Amino acid sequence: MRAPAVMGWRIVAVCSLIPVTFLAAACGSVGRTGAPGKTITVTTTPSSPAPAAPAASAGPSQCLTADLRLTVGAGNGAAGTIYYPLDLTNASGSTCTMYGYPGVAFVSSPGGSQVGAAAGRSSSTSPALITLVTGATAHATLAVSDVLIGNNCLHHVQTSFLQVYPPGQYSPLFAPLSRPGCADQSLITMNVDTISSGP
Repeated sequence: MRAPAVMGWRIVAVCSLIPVTFLAAACGSVGRTGAPGKTITVTTTPSSPAPAAPAASAGPSQCLTADLRLTVGAGNGAAGTIYYPLDLTNASGSTCTMYGYPGVAFVSSPGGSQVGAAAGRSSSTSPALITLVTGATAHATLAVSDVLIGNNCLHHVQTSFLQVYPPGQYSPLFAPLSRPGCADQSLITMNVDTISSGP
């Protein structure tokens, strides 16, 4: 009876020396191989795209040279400066817009050579967006200095036409305007203010 008892304690002692990690690994492997393989399919639903913002209604386009008619009013003098009203009328069949300063110069003839320096820009007005319906007119004022032409000009000439580029355009309009001018390119004898609306 004693020998079997001693043998039983030895077996217990040996078993207690087996690393717990080995047993855990063995049990884990049995658990993994014992469980049948399982495939899980995950289906993702793409989020719906955000609805597109409604397109902004297109506003009037810029007035083109071909849309406009130029009229130069009679000059009014004050203290050595003559003021000429420049009127640009929308002759197209649709509304258009203008913004900024016109480009103005005297020329020898429509499409002819420029006479003297182009008009400078007056700082007395600030540009604003002008909307012209069909038949409406935008205005600018051209101020020409008789004092500069009379006292500082070296090459006096008689001008015959005024050339006006509408704001943002590269094709000019012409109107007859006969008056004394200056051929000196370095002497700015006139200024123009920005396009504005009005009656």
